[in-house]
Amino acid sequence: MPQGPFQREPRSPVPTYKLEEEFEERCQDALSAHGLDADDDRLTFNAERADAVAPALVRYAESKDVGMIAMGTHGRRGVERAFYGSVAEETLRTAPTPVFTVQSPDDEEAAASIERIVAPVDFSNPSRGALQQAGRLATIYEAPLKLVHVVETPDTPSVYGPESPTVTSHKTKEKAETALEDWGSDLAGGDLTVSYVVHRGEPAPSILRSAPHETDLIVMATRGLRGVRRAMLGSVTEEVLREASGPVLAARDFPTSD
Repeated sequence: MPQGPFQREPRSPVPTYKLEEEFEERCQDALSAHGLDADDDRLTFNAERADAVAPALVRYAESKDVGMIAMGTHGRRGVERAFYGSVAEETLRTAPTPVFTVQSPDDEEAAASIERIVAPVDFSNPSRGALQQAGRLATIYEAPLKLVHVVETPDTPSVYGPESPTVTSHKTKEKAETALEDWGSDLAGGDLTVSYVVHRGEPAPSILRSAPHETDLIVMATRGLRGVRRAMLGSVTEEVLREASGPVLAARDFPTSD
């Protein structure tokens, strides 16, 4: 077909090897800026074309038996936090391995340190695995560990009486505090500083209030006691991932020790 005055000839796609070269060069620049050796033989670089980012990341992780996926929740396009956030959430939902996410920090020095580990616990097996992982990281970073449980506020009809929801919630909170301390006592390491907090309210906002700083690392499972609804987390984890000030490490299953 003849080309009209406002028509452009289709542009040829950039060859994949060119993308790989550019990607490796940019990665090396980023690594060297942080004093890392880009020639370390443990580093590999890979670029590929795909219709969607998250499925491609998951396929690569599965094919290479990757131990963890690390990614940002927004990138160079500013408002496109929504894009990167949705990619991170989709990756988290489908990845066979833990996913580590972090926002672009306001303070680059703060981003390089972890000063506190926060572990949400719903007393399910997945959250026990997350807690054990949080304990290991707290030991590595020599950081205090905070265990958080959320007692969701019951929506009770007023016909039951004005005091019954309050009394029930108070008793539940006391039991949760005792159970939380029991779980914390199982953590290895005599030098580990552990604190406990039980909130009443909605899970995600309560977790976020417990980790308000860029130096707070949240370690949590993406499923828990109530299956699809809470997937302690499904939706809860994704909300935490979107709104957290600091990094989040999440997985469907963290390995547990006997």
